[in-house]
Amino acid sequence: MKTRLVLATLLFTATLVAQEQHESEHNLVPNPSFEEVDGKIKSAGMIELATPWRSITAEPVDLYSADAKDKSMRVPENKYGKEPARTGNNYAGMSFMGYRGRMPRHYLGVQLKKTLTEGREYCMKMHVSMADLTKYAINNIAMYVTKDSVVEPSAKVLEYDAPVRSITKDIHEQQYLWTDICRIYVAQGGEEHIIIGNFEKEEETIHDKVRMSREFSGRQEMNAYYFIDDISVVPMDVLSEGDCSCDNIAGGTLKVESKTFGTDEEERKKAKKTYLVNSDGTRAEETIKNKGGNSAEEASEESASEWSVEDVVVYFDTKKFKPTAEELAKLNQLAEYLKANPQQKIEIQGHANVSEKEVAFIGKRRAFMIQKELMDLGLEESRISYVSKETEEPAESGNSPKNQRVTFSLK
Repeated sequence: MKTRLVLATLLFTATLVAQEQHESEHNLVPNPSFEEVDGKIKSAGMIELATPWRSITAEPVDLYSADAKDKSMRVPENKYGKEPARTGNNYAGMSFMGYRGRMPRHYLGVQLKKTLTEGREYCMKMHVSMADLTKYAINNIAMYVTKDSVVEPSAKVLEYDAPVRSITKDIHEQQYLWTDICRIYVAQGGEEHIIIGNFEKEEETIHDKVRMSREFSGRQEMNAYYFIDDISVVPMDVLSEGDCSCDNIAGGTLKVESKTFGTDEEERKKAKKTYLVNSDGTRAEETIKNKGGNSAEEASEESASEWSVEDVVVYFDTKKFKPTAEELAKLNQLAEYLKANPQQKIEIQGHANVSEKEVAFIGKRRAFMIQKELMDLGLEESRISYVSKETEEPAESGNSPKNQRVTFSLK
């Protein structure tokens, strides 16, 4: 069994490497992972060293490298936390929003190797990872395509209709893991420049506060700062089917997490109201049936008496730290129980699958994320501890998605 798993892993890795090598051969983006650097990185804002990349506005984009002379600009540990490069040793870093304009935005641009052909489809892709020491996660990370070079001498917000962004419009809050954003773009003909940034006004940008992990010290910056790596523009006709699908799709339907609230505080309060739910995520009163002449109220009490904290399990997609809306709904009943029992404390246990070992401390980060969600539901941090189990206590033997979970126990 172990031998089969190793062989399957090696085959998947070899396939992925071959696919990326094929894409790189046809990639129209020069210096796509910022590996070619002309000089030493001595301070922040030196993206121009990674020729031909440049800052579009007066606010310079950051360049990080394992060889940087300035320690705060190195890879993997730097001024914004810790992140290994997705490929090679370098990546860029930029702010996509400053809370209430307190910090400027960055815009990163480059001229393509050749112009796009009218009517031809291209896969436009970039990989992002939210920095550890930034306060906000946002949804509007996008790529703009243009025929003309853009030069903006001021630090103003650029407002363009950018075609490359997440279809689901989800907030990008993954840390410690590179997430791809891509779209298929049908060229008008003659486009030869791309610009990466947030092209929406702040009031049109959905953002969430993110708690800093206990693994880091210092303070969070009041912005939405992300690392950027491996940017590509590749003709679709040289790719295989499915090579340009970045958003989570299940059964042919987009999997969209329920995040209808944005920056409006009243909407946030409304969205965070709690209620009892069943294991399938539906409200309890909607699914309780009157059996044997029992009233709905009696059925509800019977159901509640059978419920246990130890029975709650929150599952995660592979290599993800944020569960789906359906899984998050399980926390509502847990929160109601703890509010009704103010002396009770719980421990959150984060677990991982063997296939997720390459993501450091993923179990711990899952548990930390669930602690944050419970605190957002009104519970005190002192009542919610968390531990990392990683792959030590699997729910099932072998490589099973049921191991990608968080469990709970009373303290």
